[in-house]
Amino acid sequence: MKHPTTPRTIAAAVAALVASMAAHGIAHAESSITLYGDVDAGITYTNNQQVTHADGSIGGGHNFQFTGGNLAPSRFGLTGSEDIGGGTAVTFKLENSFFTGSGNFVQAGALFNQNAWVGLTNERYGTLTFGRQFDSYTNALAPYASSITWATLYGSHIGDVDNLNAALNLNNAVQYVSPTFAGFSVSGTYSLGGVADDFSQKRGWAVSASYNNAPFSFGIGYLDLNNPLDAALGGEQGYIGDFACSNPTAMYCELQNAHALKAFGAGGSYTIGPATIGLVYTHTTLDDSLYFASATRPQGADARFDIVEVNGTYALSPALTLGAAYIYNSMKTDVSGSPKFHQVNLGATYSLSKRTTLYAVGIFQKAAGSGIGTNPVTGQAANYAQIPNLPNSSTDKQVSVTVGLKHSF
Repeated sequence: MKHPTTPRTIAAAVAALVASMAAHGIAHAESSITLYGDVDAGITYTNNQQVTHADGSIGGGHNFQFTGGNLAPSRFGLTGSEDIGGGTAVTFKLENSFFTGSGNFVQAGALFNQNAWVGLTNERYGTLTFGRQFDSYTNALAPYASSITWATLYGSHIGDVDNLNAALNLNNAVQYVSPTFAGFSVSGTYSLGGVADDFSQKRGWAVSASYNNAPFSFGIGYLDLNNPLDAALGGEQGYIGDFACSNPTAMYCELQNAHALKAFGAGGSYTIGPATIGLVYTHTTLDDSLYFASATRPQGADARFDIVEVNGTYALSPALTLGAAYIYNSMKTDVSGSPKFHQVNLGATYSLSKRTTLYAVGIFQKAAGSGIGTNPVTGQAANYAQIPNLPNSSTDKQVSVTVGLKHSF
């Protein structure tokens, strides 16, 4: 018999887990456990969000929204390690993300939706981890995207289709990260699908190589994931994002409901005094995306994305940093439509302390080319702008401004 999960039972389970770990840490001085997290909240203004009026006509209106997890996901986590001798330690991480405004889990039914893994680490041989985790490709390339560092989740690439803003992570995964030699390291991830008689279903894997030796760093990687909507995005109702149908304002609903997602990318950055310049390129293919399914083509069609971002930051002072980025999103399909999305991110962060940051970010997007959106009244193809993680515009342009506060603990 299954027992219902309530906030009280979840709190009791977490408390018991912390108490058990704390007791273990007392008994073994070489063990360590850390409770950490971020709480992020803000207000987002959008100049145009599409609405359907009572008479059936469509229009656009501006909106002010309470938003959270903007600069960084609102989250809490537990991480720890135990030295077991011979230069080897057991390590683990349990991490959850939540909506700041409501306190609800980002992914329903998943207590630790960000990370839930355990592993072994050795300075000589590297680190091997088992469980739900972010893949090697994303870990290598995400640091070069402005959305990860200062531009908020609204500054990510279209739909985060290339996963540089870490919209998806892999279940049932085994990951190896090598030691660092002269700044170089390599990593590989393999996610078992776990479906009887169909080894390839929900299967995923990724590889990457990184170099980090100030003032220059570089990363390259490849990700291959079958059935991405169900394998990593929580299914139709479990994931909220640009391409998920659980989001009622997602114009490009079902794009990631595909047979497979394949992504290749390379990026790097160079620091000159108070300035850092970054560049990243990704090529992503969605095989047989059901967004393009029809009676004559029930399997859908392929969609290919080529995305280039150039960005930079400048530290005016130890506390104040300014940032700017330009993102070119180009999409091609096997059927019709080849939209392009030009996006500019501008932002500033101000550190009130080592743990508390004020931020302000403005984003402009212009859609061009032939659209793959759908006019909800006429059913005809339309070219709608849609800043990532926001409802789409009723035109080919959209602007948003977010101001907020992030505190880390």
